[in-house]
Amino acid sequence: MITQRIKAWYVKIPYSLKVAILVALIAKLAVFSIGYATAYTTALASGDSTEPLQLVMNQFSKWDSPHYMYIAQNGYVNEGDPANFIVFFPLYPFLVRLITFDFAYVNLSGLIVSNVSSIIAVIYLFKLAKLDYSDSVAKKAVLFLSVFPTAYFLSAVFTEGLFLALVIASLYYARNAKWALAGVLGLLASLTRLAGLILLPVLIVEYLHQKEWKIRATNLKLLWTSLPALGFLVYLLINYQVTGNFFMFIEIERTHWHQTLNPLDGLLGALGWSTNSAFPDSITIGYAQVIFAVFGFAMVIAGFIACYKSKLRTSYLVYMLLTWMLSVSTSFWISIPRYVLTMFPMFIILALYSQKRIVTISIVASSSAALCFFTWLFATGTWAF
Repeated sequence: MITQRIKAWYVKIPYSLKVAILVALIAKLAVFSIGYATAYTTALASGDSTEPLQLVMNQFSKWDSPHYMYIAQNGYVNEGDPANFIVFFPLYPFLVRLITFDFAYVNLSGLIVSNVSSIIAVIYLFKLAKLDYSDSVAKKAVLFLSVFPTAYFLSAVFTEGLFLALVIASLYYARNAKWALAGVLGLLASLTRLAGLILLPVLIVEYLHQKEWKIRATNLKLLWTSLPALGFLVYLLINYQVTGNFFMFIEIERTHWHQTLNPLDGLLGALGWSTNSAFPDSITIGYAQVIFAVFGFAMVIAGFIACYKSKLRTSYLVYMLLTWMLSVSTSFWISIPRYVLTMFPMFIILALYSQKRIVTISIVASSSAALCFFTWLFATGTWAF
């Protein structure tokens, strides 16, 4: 009976969506293969354990990952170095905790949450693109997301997969005027990352667009668009409950993580790392930060043009613009290539402007090469955004 239901469900999936999911899975397999090979050779050279499950669990648990896993196991605390982890939002570690039965395998839980979420993100990106465009555009959008140079974060113990799943699904349901569901997903997105707050103006813009910008046509359903603010309020309450300060995360960002709102310092700092540092820091903390900041801005400009030609939804443009502005707003540019990954409408734009086969091949080839390189760096434990 169960097998028959699975077969019936599988048959209902459109062929083009199956292709899109397969593309995403192949990209993930390539990323995991590079990560595993890197972890294996590193462990072999250092005399560490090469037990397969341990290698899989550790290969993409780098940098911020152990902090999320600490929160999953211990919650937020207000003493010692873990007190600085209050800057990490709660939903991702909560979901990891929810499916963890043995904390010896907590990294495996993190991988499951990240990878299942990113496949959901792929499905909703395809469905969202299909609301306005052809199968070809939808499949290309998924392809470009899957091979983006920092797409390894969709397979790592990080929040990108979960965040993209929630944001894209929220916009998908907003497009279908299911405002309660769109608002709840927006709330969850703002419990995942600060950037989830961007959905507040984005959902309002989408709502007004559907009402043809007639204020008199609005009704109480508009209130659902405010739920992302509620998610952020919950996070502020967690700050207060743990530290006695609603905005402690801002103070810790400034004192411990050396981040303030100063994009000019961020740009100058990245240029300094480009010219004054050795490989790989000259690339990962230098050139790549500037290149991806410029690329993100170029995508915003392309979005403006597409929007002007009525080829792109206004809400998508607003989301891209605000995400880019938030990404480059800090005084220390260190993760811009990862933040730009979440500007998901740009994959639809790239699909729209890559009608010629040679353009598609060029984008995929160059992006895939960068993805392999940065995946290798990340798996070695080198800073890679």
